[in-house]
Amino acid sequence: MFSFGKKKLLSDICASVVTNLEDGVVAIDRHHNIVLFNEGAQRIFGYASGEMVGQHLNILLPERFHLQHDLMVDEFGASQRIAENMAQRSRQIYGRRKDGSEFVASIAILKMGGGADRHYAAIVRDISENKKTEEELLRLAATDPLTGAFNRREFMALAEQESMRAHRYGHPLSIMMLDLDHFKRLNDTYGHAAGDKALQRFTTLCCNALRTCDIFGRWGGEEFVALLPETDAEGASIIAERLRKIVSQNILAYNDQKISLTTSIGIAQYRSGEVAVEGPLGRADTAVYDAKKAGRNRISVYRNE
Repeated sequence: MFSFGKKKLLSDICASVVTNLEDGVVAIDRHHNIVLFNEGAQRIFGYASGEMVGQHLNILLPERFHLQHDLMVDEFGASQRIAENMAQRSRQIYGRRKDGSEFVASIAILKMGGGADRHYAAIVRDISENKKTEEELLRLAATDPLTGAFNRREFMALAEQESMRAHRYGHPLSIMMLDLDHFKRLNDTYGHAAGDKALQRFTTLCCNALRTCDIFGRWGGEEFVALLPETDAEGASIIAERLRKIVSQNILAYNDQKISLTTSIGIAQYRSGEVAVEGPLGRADTAVYDAKKAGRNRISVYRNE
């Protein structure tokens, strides 16, 4: 009697946990038909329990994952493992709600019984908001908070990857250093808030003028950089001149003031066999200095020797 009482108490506790758990609990039989669908699962997927019991589990998965999931469950059933956290797999897991929308899920699975009595249970958690937060944190870590352009660290990391690719395939690669002209004077005349607006406007103009394959970042202060894949110095000059004209033709309106913007641009092409970013970046910096010395609002190309 005592042993029976303990088992009943344990069974009641387990039933209460499953019923009241915030996470979804979905249990299936060996044919992958749903036999249990708790309140948490109802909240996550949007189905009532009565709609789901007897349905094949695939109703809760995007169609593109049906075959993969069936094979995964069979593989898990044949293994010696009792439980597995699906977060350890390389591919993201998705669920499908009643309205057809998808969400990113964290799933832990376990198996019970064997043979004709084999059952599986999954604990499901909707982690879509967590993924959005994670992606937002990654974005913030990679971008300049004022302009939204890549920050220096991220630009260097992306430039290193692109330079390795260009070196591997023998493709041309050029880099531009861009300097917003007379920026200190702009700050002194109109205030730092106007300077911030100018940097933001300049970033927008550059991003609109550059190609989707180009990598644009803020180097620091009023200095920006752009990496131009599949582009030699001549091609970079055409892009830079188009960008220079767009900036010079734009007027920034701020507190009833009309502020003109111009930029000086230095260009350097990667030399044959060159992989490190620092070399061409240094030459582009020299070129932008030459452009400023020659009167600003112009481009200058560093001619490789």
